[in-house]
Amino acid sequence: MAGLEFSVPYNAGLPEAPHGPEALEEVFRLKKIGNNRVREIYLSGPQEYFGSGRITPKMNFSEFTEIVDRIHKEGIRVNLVMNSTCEGTDWYSPKVSAKTFEYLGKVHKEHGVEAVTIANPLYIREARRVFPDIEICASVLGDIDCVQRAVAYTKLGANTITPDVNINRDLKLLKQKKEATGTELKLMVNEGCLYKCPFRKFHFNYISHVSKESSGWEYFIPYCQQVISEDLSQILKSCWIRPEDTSKYGEITSFFKIVGRVLPKSKGIRADRAYLEESWDGDLLDIVSSSLGAFSMRYGTYLENKDLDKYKFFEKVTSCDNNCSQCGYCEELAGKVIGLGRFTEEKIEDKGPRGNK
Repeated sequence: MAGLEFSVPYNAGLPEAPHGPEALEEVFRLKKIGNNRVREIYLSGPQEYFGSGRITPKMNFSEFTEIVDRIHKEGIRVNLVMNSTCEGTDWYSPKVSAKTFEYLGKVHKEHGVEAVTIANPLYIREARRVFPDIEICASVLGDIDCVQRAVAYTKLGANTITPDVNINRDLKLLKQKKEATGTELKLMVNEGCLYKCPFRKFHFNYISHVSKESSGWEYFIPYCQQVISEDLSQILKSCWIRPEDTSKYGEITSFFKIVGRVLPKSKGIRADRAYLEESWDGDLLDIVSSSLGAFSMRYGTYLENKDLDKYKFFEKVTSCDNNCSQCGYCEELAGKVIGLGRFTEEKIEDKGPRGNK
């Protein structure tokens, strides 16, 4: 029986605390568990060519190609992340785009990079024209939250779509997307952003710029944390997918993306293992990233993953009409399953000597 496939991150770490090569060896040891396997490893390349949705340590071209070669030796595909949402007006100049596609052509044709993830629809169109055989994944940052956008990105050249995380629990809409486009869907499972976050677009525009400099900080995270501190039900409303629930998407997809390019190495590997094993015993927030992960580290927030089964959580949230003003399910459940002030062994390990940012 065919299992699940995962797109896992090259866990580069933060600019001040890189740990990519070491983490990569641990990923290789996890590349197949039972019927499930790592299909691809995704990473951003040298910052001189393109930004991305994460601030990662500086990398030059030779370092990048060495990583690509190591991944390929393990029989795993490589997905190059070029998913900036903003790079200024020069982004559209012939000179800049020519340099970008020369770079993409070099890594694709000379170094065998099989796939590229892009958010900008104009760049997707040009990439498909120039490289007819490359796999193009429309990034989650393309905000593909409806059938019309999915169809548009497919016509522009995307083979695979990572839908807007806000619709991860709308099974009907996801199914409609698949049927309307015929493209493969790759669902992002452990990004802990606020549901319908008002800061998201501006956050990733900011990150797109500072990622090219490999410097800066997560400017928006404190604002998201304030929202969570005032309403813990936001933790449940965020559209993560539990490891145990991935197989329930069988009519939609068997391909999932795990977030973790800048997580502590311990947390990144823990998340990879949990999803490949389709099970996690412990605090769900110890495998979730972004705002929820940072909030959990700061306040010792705790959500026992297996407890959610008692409340038929998946069945409830996947049949929800998202009319929160008329429904108190998440608020009531948050009072039962979410605690504060408990720092698990996993959190202590993740904090390490540098803390968690």
